[in-house]
Amino acid sequence: MTAIQLKNVNKTQGSFKLQNINLDIEKGFVTGLIGENGAGKSSLINLILGMKKADTGEISVLGKQDIEADRDEILNRIGFVFSEDRFPLNKTPEQLMKILDQFYRNFDKKIFDRYMEKFRTKKHQKIKVFSTGEKVKLSLAVALSHHAELLVLDEATSNLDPNFRIEFLEILQELMMDENMTILFSTHITSDLESIADYIILIDEGNIVFHEEKDLLLEKYKKIKGPVDILDDETRSLLTGIKESSVGFTAISAEHQALTELYGSKIMTEQLKIDELMFYLKKERVSENE
Repeated sequence: MTAIQLKNVNKTQGSFKLQNINLDIEKGFVTGLIGENGAGKSSLINLILGMKKADTGEISVLGKQDIEADRDEILNRIGFVFSEDRFPLNKTPEQLMKILDQFYRNFDKKIFDRYMEKFRTKKHQKIKVFSTGEKVKLSLAVALSHHAELLVLDEATSNLDPNFRIEFLEILQELMMDENMTILFSTHITSDLESIADYIILIDEGNIVFHEEKDLLLEKYKKIKGPVDILDDETRSLLTGIKESSVGFTAISAEHQALTELYGSKIMTEQLKIDELMFYLKKERVSENE
């Protein structure tokens, strides 16, 4: 069952374009959205949340196909955390709680208080004096306090200290014990997705490069290292994002078994990380466009 569906979605913003986006984001899983800054991650999230309107195409969120008409119901079922806060800065969290109680039908003061205490956030201090990290913690407390079915995180961990980032990821893992919860996690800190993501979407220059199950993706591609003298046309056709130097080459390949059979101990095969996969696929796309 899908939590978010996009069909043939296009959006132009100045010189930037989201082009022919087709996605089915599964309910009950963590989907990581990765890409360089300016690749289109935030633009895509703004469309999903109805903060911007697509030029063409269809978007369905939690079974609702008219985001404008059903905006209040959809937002009541979504929790979201942005890298930049969107709170009334002259309010305190205590005052904010009263506003949230009126806005969210299922706002739970006990859950809000529990997370505020867990995050050691000052409830009676004006938000304008909070540090960036404290504002993110407040955003997370708000997002988790109204029994949301869908949690959307847009670079939520980018301004957090390492210790709280670990705590943050542990909270997400706990949330996923509820099989009805869905998380869309946009981040450039790809290591945050290594342990918690079920699926990975890579977006580059407004295009979806892939949307695949994380474990299968990292099993499919491996990093290959070897001497440059084996780089004939056949070998190059089996490699992606080749980087050559005086001491050899590095690349990735979905044909690593065939390369091992061809060259044996002449090459080394290593496990990839998500950021490495993104780097090599980007390198290949750039070389194809040159």
